[in-house]
Amino acid sequence: MKIRIFLILFLVPFVLLAGQDELDSLENLIPNKQGSEKVKLLNDLSWEYGPSDNNKSKMYGNQALKLATEIADSSLIAASYKNLGIVFYRNSNYDSAIIVFLQSLAISRRNGTEEFIARLNSNIGAAYQELGMSDLSVKYQLDAVRFFEESHDSIKMSQCYTNLARVYYENNEYDKSIPYNEKALEVFIHYDYKYGMATAYGSQALNYQETGEMEKAITYLEKALEIFKILDYKVNIATALLNLGQLHRELGNTPKGMDYYYEAIELAKEVDDPHTLTVASANLAYIMLQRGKYMESEKLYLEALKTSQEIKVLKTEHQCYKGLATLYDITGQYKEAFEFRTKQYLAHDSLYNIEKYEQLSELETKYETEKKEQEIELLKVEDKVKLLTIKRQQIFIIGSVTGIILLVIIASLWYNRKRLQQKATMETEKNKYRKKLLESTIDAEEKERKRIARELHDGVAQQLGGLKIAWQVISKEYKGKGLEKLKEITKTLDEATDEVRNISHQMMPKVLSTNGLVYAIEDMLEKTFKYSSIKYQFEHFGTEGRFKEKIELSLYRICQELVNNVIKHSGANFISVQLFKSKKHLILMLEDNGKGMNSDNNKPGIGFLNIASRIDTINGEVNYEPGPETGTVATIRVPLEVAEDFGSK
Repeated sequence: MKIRIFLILFLVPFVLLAGQDELDSLENLIPNKQGSEKVKLLNDLSWEYGPSDNNKSKMYGNQALKLATEIADSSLIAASYKNLGIVFYRNSNYDSAIIVFLQSLAISRRNGTEEFIARLNSNIGAAYQELGMSDLSVKYQLDAVRFFEESHDSIKMSQCYTNLARVYYENNEYDKSIPYNEKALEVFIHYDYKYGMATAYGSQALNYQETGEMEKAITYLEKALEIFKILDYKVNIATALLNLGQLHRELGNTPKGMDYYYEAIELAKEVDDPHTLTVASANLAYIMLQRGKYMESEKLYLEALKTSQEIKVLKTEHQCYKGLATLYDITGQYKEAFEFRTKQYLAHDSLYNIEKYEQLSELETKYETEKKEQEIELLKVEDKVKLLTIKRQQIFIIGSVTGIILLVIIASLWYNRKRLQQKATMETEKNKYRKKLLESTIDAEEKERKRIARELHDGVAQQLGGLKIAWQVISKEYKGKGLEKLKEITKTLDEATDEVRNISHQMMPKVLSTNGLVYAIEDMLEKTFKYSSIKYQFEHFGTEGRFKEKIELSLYRICQELVNNVIKHSGANFISVQLFKSKKHLILMLEDNGKGMNSDNNKPGIGFLNIASRIDTINGEVNYEPGPETGTVATIRVPLEVAEDFGSK
């Protein structure tokens, strides 16, 4: 199993983190600063606290963004968004990091420097890599590399090399990852850039681990740890300790691995690094289990399980269920063993395979047999004369009860399995029927929209156009006192004609069928906000081709519904719409800066129900969550296997 690797974000090169005394001095300066100077100070504090105190880092970052927005300084707003993106990244909140990085990029493309944009591109690439989206990661990283190569900025170019090495490491292309790290390391050593050196050493160590050169891997990782300690980068120190523990375990030096795990756990608690904490605790719990230290193992497993559930690290959660089930089985706590083994299999998504069936039956049989034996023990009498008879009765009872229990368990499990299968089959059929009904309803609705749009365009609009021409002829001939009144009527007729055309286009936009989804969304946003005070931004990546007609129409209607909801209910003055492809999904994301969703009223409106219905018909999913600061982020995902293949509409 691969372990954590280091990755460079563009922070502030060549600057060591300030000590606590210096941080206190900087904090004391806050009341004396105003305007742009205060924003810069708050951003500096946010960065300085980043490796040691996530909460303070985020607090100062939010304050900087709020003040930059109040004074309407676009360059400081972009810098504050970038700084907040780094805060989210350090806290493993990569989706939010990408959102604020892209907001900073959009502002910077209008009035930022090319160097600042290149740094943002590298940061965005790093966040996409954490989400497993290697194609987008490489795209942004190479954009950054090209700029720094042209500007002959060796340090920043080498930082990009390190991040590209990470991409190739994740794709198991170690022969490409190792040279990129070596090139970066040469530059970092030449300029004595310690953070870059430590990162490159750590990344290279993990390459050597994968190629089987374990001693070399440990040497490189120890160099990284030494430098991180000099810099006092506690989050990176905790990660390096975790990785060293893993490497020493793989070499068979378990005691030394345990020492590193203990150090990693203590430091992870101090700096609030939940990922390192849960992985190190689970690994240490496994060692304790192997050594027969069951109480210590149980305590560590339960702590790791709680943390992994909170941060949703499913692999570690499954590891904890498995370890606890084994521990309780060994210690004779069969009820708990049965419970955690069930959770293990549920987590592994294989509830009805044969191996699980046999193990669950065995555990439940042990538990029921133990209960029956305890009941039989209570029936013993002190009369030694009847001891032999009682023992025979016990043997008979135990055998009979055990046999009955086995039969009951097997029959019960068989019956429950059949019942669940039947229920699942019925539910599947119901879902198919519901889906067909939804599809029929939506198809009928769209056909009716097309019919009405056609009637409006070909019938009413043309009639109004003819009436307008006739009216203009009459108006020219008429020169009486009511001429001004005729002009007002002519103006009203013009507005009615335009309104009919607009309604026709909204009901069935021609640009959707002729040019596709991207152009249709652009057209809809432009017409919606043309005369509005609401600003908007539309970005799309890798979606220039066409998708199935049903997918394009559904996503267009969903986007239309979301935009209408924002206009009616959110009070927002800015909307961001993104359309892009990941490895497996076509994704539509809409974010506003309004007042957000009302948590006191969980009843969904008609608009949300319409969106849910359309999502069901295209096998997609929708998620609503609060924005990084205010407002709501709506994310719609549609499987590419459903969306693509334009030729088979």
